[in-house]
Amino acid sequence: MSARKKAFPDRRRSGVALIVVIAALCAVAFFAFREAQDPRFALSSVDVSGARNTRASDIILAAALSKGSNVWLLDTASARRRVEALPWIATANVSRAWPNRVSISVSERTPVAAVLLPYGGSGEEPTAQVALIDATGRVLAIVAGGPGAADLPLFRIEPQPTALEPGATAGGDDVQHAYDAMVQLRALGLRVSEIDLKPSTGVTVTCAGGLRVILGSDDDLAKKVSLYKAIAPNITAPQKVVYVDLRSVRAPTVLYR
Repeated sequence: MSARKKAFPDRRRSGVALIVVIAALCAVAFFAFREAQDPRFALSSVDVSGARNTRASDIILAAALSKGSNVWLLDTASARRRVEALPWIATANVSRAWPNRVSISVSERTPVAAVLLPYGGSGEEPTAQVALIDATGRVLAIVAGGPGAADLPLFRIEPQPTALEPGATAGGDDVQHAYDAMVQLRALGLRVSEIDLKPSTGVTVTCAGGLRVILGSDDDLAKKVSLYKAIAPNITAPQKVVYVDLRSVRAPTVLYR
């Protein structure tokens, strides 16, 4: 009998505790609902900073933050991912400010080369276009221009790459091959303005002064660069040279017009 009497208070205490918990949850839910509807927290504006090649309006559109939504309930992580999917954007940070403002700061990618694309346009004068790419091969933009476009090294690749869209990665081994060759040549102290990549001749580069140098394969690049540096000062009329052929380091050739 005593054990049964003791159980009744325990049950009552458990029931009271459950009621308290439910009441607390209801209060939290009511408070959250009221705050979610508070007009003081309704998104009023989005500020953008750090963009040079991407329009602020495009960043705001990509973030897709609904005006009037409660700032403190926004999914900023998803907004950041959407902004970083834009071609030029490397990183994005979406932050809130009291009471109802949002700021988006971005850093942009750096183009390292321009890939010549098949000629487009219509009429008698087709338009040359290039794809600007960064060090990862990401296509940042398609712009009009040929040699010297955006003052970047130009990659001429045969067969020409197609379907290069902003935001995509330049597919195929040839673009990567041209980029790797540029990086290796720079490390060897040779700056080039153009890199041609053809199945028949391999790698051909245009150096300072307009000299075209056929390197062929990537084998013995260090020897080929050293040989070029020894030959170039002895060429008194670079404009009369068709190319310097260094495919064989044992038999370098200078072809004149």
